Amino acid sequence: MSSFDDAPARGLVLRLAANSLAQAGGSFLAALVGFLTFVAVTRGLGPDAYGHLTAATAFLFIPTVLAEAGLSAALLRQISAAPEQTEHAIRASLPLRALVAVVALTAALGIALVSPLPYLTKVAIVISSAGSLCTLLTLSLMPVLQAQLKMHLSVAATLVGRVLTLGLTLGVLAAGLGFRSVVAAQVAGAVIVLALHVGIVGRLVSLRPIVDTAYWRRLVAGSLALGLSIALAQAYFRIDAVLLALLRDAHEVGLYGAAYKFIEISELLVVAIPVSVFPPLTRFVATGDPRATVLVQRAFDLMLAAAAPLAVGMVVFAEPVIVASAGEEFREGADALRLLAPYVLFSFVNGLLFRILMAHGRDRLLLATTGSVLAANVVLNLVFIPLYGFRAAAVVSVVTEMLVLVPLSLAARRRGLAPGTGYVPVVAAAAAAMAVAGVVVPGPALIAMAASALVYLAVVLALPGTARDVAFRHLLPVLRRGE
Repeated sequence: MSSFDDAPARGLVLRLAANSLAQAGGSFLAALVGFLTFVAVTRGLGPDAYGHLTAATAFLFIPTVLAEAGLSAALLRQISAAPEQTEHAIRASLPLRALVAVVALTAALGIALVSPLPYLTKVAIVISSAGSLCTLLTLSLMPVLQAQLKMHLSVAATLVGRVLTLGLTLGVLAAGLGFRSVVAAQVAGAVIVLALHVGIVGRLVSLRPIVDTAYWRRLVAGSLALGLSIALAQAYFRIDAVLLALLRDAHEVGLYGAAYKFIEISELLVVAIPVSVFPPLTRFVATGDPRATVLVQRAFDLMLAAAAPLAVGMVVFAEPVIVASAGEEFREGADALRLLAPYVLFSFVNGLLFRILMAHGRDRLLLATTGSVLAANVVLNLVFIPLYGFRAAAVVSVVTEMLVLVPLSLAARRRGLAPGTGYVPVVAAAAAAMAVAGVVVPGPALIAMAASALVYLAVVLALPGTARDVAFRHLLPVLRRGE
């Protein structure tokens, strides 16, 4: 069996690790800037107004993922397996993507305006729809960078957009321009990110659109089941906030949105691993390369190692994190953050399993799974949100993510690509040490957080396993040579 110990395989591991680390580093900075924007907005608007913004963002998220409809994933799968088709595929897909985006967002605006959502939520939806259009157009360009393992360029563009968004947000808040201007600042950031992606991708392939209806039919046919499965999976990621806005007041939506922000940040920090893994995994599956098994296992181990400290931190430091970031008015939202902590573990693993089955073309299975779980999510939220509010929404999010794990792991196992759990004891030991350090270290919460994170890192790198192997066998020698 091939392994990742021969020279070509080591080169691939190094490329994947370097690409993932570059993305993770850039994503960390982008997340940090986004977090500062979150701090400014929550403190500037308060729980009620922030609740309207949260509800609007969640509402537009659903038509955005429906308009995306798996087209990016289908396109990425195609050009990863056949890189020579990249330019024609991108040029032919652009008009279709733009048309679908405009139609979906126009329909969403119509639904929003006749819905029982609060007035300020509707205002935010109307303004933010322009930003959603820019996001969809940006997503149409990203498969090129993903397939060529150049996602660090996308992360850099996103970072620039986040910095400018932060500056605009601080400016409108300082000028006292109000809620609408804060929403408009977010839209301006999305426009900037799109412009930067056009410039970056345009240097790699021609972006002159071509109308190829035969290609459109093939792309839609190849992405329909996959697209719906991705859309439904993403929909239950934020449907809880929409239902919360319909069933409870804006104050609760604001509290829940403040807690959920840390889930969004954690997803952003770790998404680099599955994004980097998918193109080579697709090629390995298409060619029957046995290295797929090793690649999946290492990705699983690294994602588990990344998820554990985030989950521990959300439990141990929930209250000081919420208060320090959003302010005293949001203290009650710490309950939601503690309840959401296990979500990180399940969602990271599910993200990898989802891509394994995507690479195998198991689109209908993914559609059946996500459709069933979305239905369960909506039913549970409708039953329990009226009784227990935002805390019920947090618990339902975790429960439904657990439900997804079962069919995905069984399907991956049937294809011989279910990762083993041999690395779990190492991660569990490091997480336990981190939790103890977080509780016993005296002083301000920030010092305890830093100390517990260092304890976790020290234990993970001291014990044998994937993180230690990648760090000391692959990355450290290269850093020492200055490569």
